[in-house]
Amino acid sequence: MTAVDHVVYKLSNISLLLLLSLLWGGTIVVAKPNNGFSTQLIHIFSPQSPLYPGNISYTEENQLLLQQTNARKRYIDATIAAALFSNNMSQTTKNPLDELPRLKLEFYPYGMYIVQLGLGTFDAKFPASTFKTYYLYTDTGSQLIWTLCEDCLKQKPQPKCFQTRDPPFPNSQSKTYMPLPCGGHRLCKPGKCKGGICSMDSTYQDGSGVRTTLGSEAFSLLTTSGRAQAIGNIVLGCAYDATADIFGAGEDYKVSGMLGLGYDPISFPNQISHLIDGAFSFCLTRRRDVQTYLRFGSDIPQPLGGVRVTPLVLSDLVPYYHVNLKAISVDGHKLLINPTVFEIRKRGTEGGCIIDNGSSFTLLINPAYQALVMYLQMHFLRYPSFNKVLPPIYPKFELCYNWSPPPREANEALPTITFHFDGPNHPNIDVAPESGFILMHDRSSNRDALCLAFVPDDVRTIFGSWQLSDYRYIFDLKRSLLKFAPEDCAKNS
Repeated sequence: MTAVDHVVYKLSNISLLLLLSLLWGGTIVVAKPNNGFSTQLIHIFSPQSPLYPGNISYTEENQLLLQQTNARKRYIDATIAAALFSNNMSQTTKNPLDELPRLKLEFYPYGMYIVQLGLGTFDAKFPASTFKTYYLYTDTGSQLIWTLCEDCLKQKPQPKCFQTRDPPFPNSQSKTYMPLPCGGHRLCKPGKCKGGICSMDSTYQDGSGVRTTLGSEAFSLLTTSGRAQAIGNIVLGCAYDATADIFGAGEDYKVSGMLGLGYDPISFPNQISHLIDGAFSFCLTRRRDVQTYLRFGSDIPQPLGGVRVTPLVLSDLVPYYHVNLKAISVDGHKLLINPTVFEIRKRGTEGGCIIDNGSSFTLLINPAYQALVMYLQMHFLRYPSFNKVLPPIYPKFELCYNWSPPPREANEALPTITFHFDGPNHPNIDVAPESGFILMHDRSSNRDALCLAFVPDDVRTIFGSWQLSDYRYIFDLKRSLLKFAPEDCAKNS
């Protein structure tokens, strides 16, 4: 391509992006430095989700969320084991896929929230769209943006695609898709090429996973204002070999890839850092009927009472957002936990506390979990109307109390669980009773039980979305800070 051709091509791209925005939402939005925008986060169990499981009971939903938590834990373990293996740090790492369960699609381990976005630019007569619409998981533990592409159909001796309702993205037909030649882009990794095109893989020891070639493409996100946010030249991975059959398992599967929200230069927030001042945010709620949003840059609301701040601990090996958890207290009483159990060890592969929007319930490293359970059991002994019962479901929560009817001392007895982090002015997250406990129904006895909504883990602590709810979280990647503050996330958050 000559210099003149390159200029003409870029001008054509701009015109196509203008048309793209007009077709999707009306008023054009031009991305400027320090601009901001928001797009809807869809919980996988929301009626708006393509993975909506239907009219299931509250207990059935919570059981699926608990199963998803356990699956997500195994997925995180597998990705970290794969990172260890690829960095030649361990010759005895188990095959990570052996640890991943083959699950029904309702509780895939890849994430709890998805977004809908437009990809590419295609010939279409008005009012038809000039882009293809796809659902992608959002994941704070993933770096790459990727989607299943048409090249997976061309692999020999047979296609290497997971099954989806819609055909793979036809990248060769998009007017704005440009493959990245080897060594021709800052996001290309040295020596990572396929057929002269930059490549990036998410693979495991046995060769399974997702293999992609890299290209730049036009994105369009429907924003909260109803306008389309068009962003050009986003580098994404076009998956040509997607043999991780746990991702899609049925012709009606409707999620085609991943929107990586991690901190690697190739992640979505870092690619658009110049537009959003390096910041993205979410405010989650336990309610599925309430819309929540993924916010960027100046569209992030600033809490009136200020924010609490803790450093993000970013590893060159493990792709998850770690923070330094220092202690846990219950109604102001600090638990007797050796603080070393929270320390990050072995370059982030063990210990530490991960902030993870892809997990449902929080997993507590076992010594801390046992200390919390022991303290709560002693705490509830002071209230005669509290009667401990066996957990009502499998997989199950471990500490439950009879709630048919609720104990007369319930309002007085249920405590706030506080997590204390490193940082100025001793920042903490207060987990209110409605986030620290969960109501379950036991069909066999037709009775309700209130259970502690935490799960033990032998390796690390993973702070999940149930306990993250009703706080605004701002990931400031420029300054490597996590900022947070209490917020009613049901109010247009």
